[in-house]
Amino acid sequence: MKKLEMIVLPKPHNLKEFKQSLNSLRENLQKHCSSLLIDESKDGDEFIISAQWDSTDNMRQALKSEEFLILSGAIRTLCEKTVIWLDDKQQSNHVSILSEL
Repeated sequence: MKKLEMIVLPKPHNLKEFKQSLNSLRENLQKHCSSLLIDESKDGDEFIISAQWDSTDNMRQALKSEEFLILSGAIRTLCEKTVIWLDDKQQSNHVSILSEL
């Protein structure tokens, strides 16, 4: 089982656009994961995206999908801070690491 967790903080002036992007991608992202959970903090300025896969190969295929590439672009463009964890170990503070996993 592989688990990827991203904590993302959208730029305040891009919060609405990030929420819209995430909501439009949610259903298609789910198709690429064994499990997908997207939580929004109570004040709405932080998101936790948690995805799980049955194998490393499934994870790598999912991260190359159009939906994850769009999500990565939205995070890169609309967010000011990102923390990425893989299997409960912090990996990076930049979404570009996804292409290397």
